[in-house]
Amino acid sequence: MRLRHLLPLLLLFGPFLVASESCFRFFPGSFKVIGGHPAYAVAKNRFLSLVCPPNKKVIANDPFKGLCLFEDTAAKPFYLTAAKPPLFYCPANRPEPVEIVSYPVSIYPGKLKKEYENEGALFGGCCRLAGLVASGGIWFDTAAIRKLIKGDTRHGDIGVRFTAEKEKVTVTAVDPFSKLPLMPGDRLMAIEKLNHPTLRQLRERIDRCQAGETLFLLVGRNGKSFGLHAACFDRVGGGKLSDTFLEHYGIWFDDRLAVREIAHDGIAYKKGIRRGDRLVMIEGKKVKNQAEVRVLLSHYGVKKSVPENMLWERENFQFFLALPAL
Repeated sequence: MRLRHLLPLLLLFGPFLVASESCFRFFPGSFKVIGGHPAYAVAKNRFLSLVCPPNKKVIANDPFKGLCLFEDTAAKPFYLTAAKPPLFYCPANRPEPVEIVSYPVSIYPGKLKKEYENEGALFGGCCRLAGLVASGGIWFDTAAIRKLIKGDTRHGDIGVRFTAEKEKVTVTAVDPFSKLPLMPGDRLMAIEKLNHPTLRQLRERIDRCQAGETLFLLVGRNGKSFGLHAACFDRVGGGKLSDTFLEHYGIWFDDRLAVREIAHDGIAYKKGIRRGDRLVMIEGKKVKNQAEVRVLLSHYGVKKSVPENMLWERENFQFFLALPAL
């Protein structure tokens, strides 16, 4: 095959060939496996991983995204680049070209077409790091990495969960502690001066709102529209953390509604809830997962109240314990 025939192929696949042969050799000591998890140097003596390793100085940890920046020795960090195709997944037996289904936004990860079993990273041409990949094919780009390097782990919230149905953004759940007059099924028509925002645009705007700031929402319901101002506050649930709205009390659940983490200075701990306790019932209604709790509490949000009767379980012993209104 003549050179002129090889040139288009080299231009197309060259970055993959370079990376597969020499990426980690170009950056000695910038890739490590620590505590069973791959870690990548993203700044001088700063490594990024999906888990905070023990016995390392944590610089910044974003629990919503599951990204941890910690201190370790690396003189030459990887170059960071925007996640623009062509990209490939590494480490693996061989770096693989990837197909992106969606990009990350706010606390929500992006999605790759292939669901990789192992953690890894996305690289572009010339050994440029483009993102971190968790198992299942979810990933975060360098925008999240750069934010973490700045020490910014805060995310805004207004206490409403949205979804997009037929290109229309609608309310799915309302935090009872936000005291907003919204209901599941309400349609979001505008936020601030942006009419008919996409779900991505909405999440980005809410994510960067500061505590104490207010956002104007134009909402549609039953053929009529009304406006309201939603107060912003620091996000407490969502992403890698549980999102039941009970996180306001300082408790975070696993998939079975057992308390996985609890803040010792939070209301729940002071009332007697402990790690491992499992939420069984709210106001006589059984709850099995986070989605059921979120939906049930959302009805209280419409009524601007919180449930008074909660059944918990600890080592096969069940007890009632109500959490006070916030």
